[in-house]
Amino acid sequence: MRCYLFSPRYLLAIAAFITFSNDVILVSGDELVDNYTVVNVNVYYESLCGDSIRWVKDQLVPNYASLKKHLKITLIPYGKATQTRNAETGRWHFSCQHGSSECLGNKAQACGIHAIESDYQKNEQQDQIVYLIGCTMSDQYPPSAVETCAKDYLKEETQKRISECINSSLADDLLAANGDKTWALKPQLSFVPTIILNGVRTAEIQKSALNNFKTLICSYLTKDEQRSICPTL
Repeated sequence: MRCYLFSPRYLLAIAAFITFSNDVILVSGDELVDNYTVVNVNVYYESLCGDSIRWVKDQLVPNYASLKKHLKITLIPYGKATQTRNAETGRWHFSCQHGSSECLGNKAQACGIHAIESDYQKNEQQDQIVYLIGCTMSDQYPPSAVETCAKDYLKEETQKRISECINSSLADDLLAANGDKTWALKPQLSFVPTIILNGVRTAEIQKSALNNFKTLICSYLTKDEQRSICPTL
């Protein structure tokens, strides 16, 4: 599997990305919500995987602002890792595809997601999570970027919660929970990132999500919805 670190920060893409609209996001699965379609998107990824980095930078970040009210995104940092728990101490041990730094990066992102879910209103969480992960994965070194990106945009109490989490056993528990979700996939995860829409996982969805995420999401929308954000369809 191709997975290698590449990524100078894409400042222009991030600058465009954080110019959010004021639309309220109301989502409840793969159905019409307040008269518009919402697609559930689950992304299983790793903090140091080149393919994960490219997908976040090239597909999620540039397209999020136009698609966001049609998305319910769940980001699951873990990827092709393994985990064991010491029966005596209860401590977790993780082994990650790209080494211990990737494990630290996955933990930091899990902490960031958890902190946002704890501190922000439901209709604010997705914007904040996608911004944080977009900023982090666009950094030259994602494993150490979560706290820096949090300082750029998130409120102080959330920054503090993230820092405390990263240096605590909670980070291990959050990563282990992501591991449980990842290992529960059938068939087991074999490529990172793995992208699942509305609970459906196929080679066609995976290929389309990796190469043209916006067009893929547009294919789930009604004709009226497509006119405003998918003019080429």
